[in-house]
Amino acid sequence: MPLQRAVSDFGFEKSFQQAANGITEHYGFELPLSAVAQVSRKHAAKIALRQSARAKRANALPSRGAEQLIAEADGSFVRIVSSTQAKGDRRKSRQVDYREVRLCACSKHDSDTVRYDATFGPVDSVAALWAQAAKSVGMSTQSRVHVLADGATWIDSQRSVAFGSQGKLLIDLYHVLEYLGQAAETCSTHPKRWLKTQKKRLKSGRSERVIRDLEKHREAPSVSEEMSPVRRAWRYLENRRDYLTYDQAIDKDLPLGSGLIESGNKHVLQARMKIPGASWSMETAENFVRARAMRANQQWEDYWTELKYAA
Repeated sequence: MPLQRAVSDFGFEKSFQQAANGITEHYGFELPLSAVAQVSRKHAAKIALRQSARAKRANALPSRGAEQLIAEADGSFVRIVSSTQAKGDRRKSRQVDYREVRLCACSKHDSDTVRYDATFGPVDSVAALWAQAAKSVGMSTQSRVHVLADGATWIDSQRSVAFGSQGKLLIDLYHVLEYLGQAAETCSTHPKRWLKTQKKRLKSGRSERVIRDLEKHREAPSVSEEMSPVRRAWRYLENRRDYLTYDQAIDKDLPLGSGLIESGNKHVLQARMKIPGASWSMETAENFVRARAMRANQQWEDYWTELKYAA
């Protein structure tokens, strides 16, 4: 068991080749690359099952807990390789695709503790994982959940399922400003000044003014979508006008940007799933993102303790 733990420790953080080299460097003996991969995959699969079992209990909330939570989610694409040929040289029938992994995160307001989960599964599987992450940082039936996202419809739908009326969505301010920044040169001869004015309006609760200003400068219908930054910005804000309450978030000292999930994308997903040359099967990729989320949640020791007592 200690050897399996050491192998998995390396295998979850580095390529299997680097993990094998790490075993040799730190412990003085060699393991075949295939053994390192096999052990790492085995424990990733066990961890994924463990995490799924916990998510099924996410709906049972205590009556007391954290007053205010922060919840965020985002998608990221990972290279997946499959084979369409059962026999022979599978290299000739390799099919490369990029599949979206959905990462969710929760933390208690004014706390450094963050809980993550991730899946390549269907959109409607995210809510249970998100709710469990929230529960693990203190969500109760009385908690308020400040949800930050980029406006993707799947995030809004899963926010509603995971948190119900307790979760209020706010569109990431910096994502909105990206749209406005692209529209600025069309809307004003002083684009930087114009953008600064729109930002002040948003933060003071006057998002309707921003939307009206964009509407006045929309490109003609004959102009292509690619050449219509104002129309894109107007449509983006118009469709999300209920989620632009930055003044209320400021009053409650709540964040306006989704830095929590952006950080998670880097150290939970990209640091292992997107290393140069990495190619994943769908099953292994799913198990590894679940396992890496568990490690980021500081539950690595718990997993091995459970195995020790189950043995």
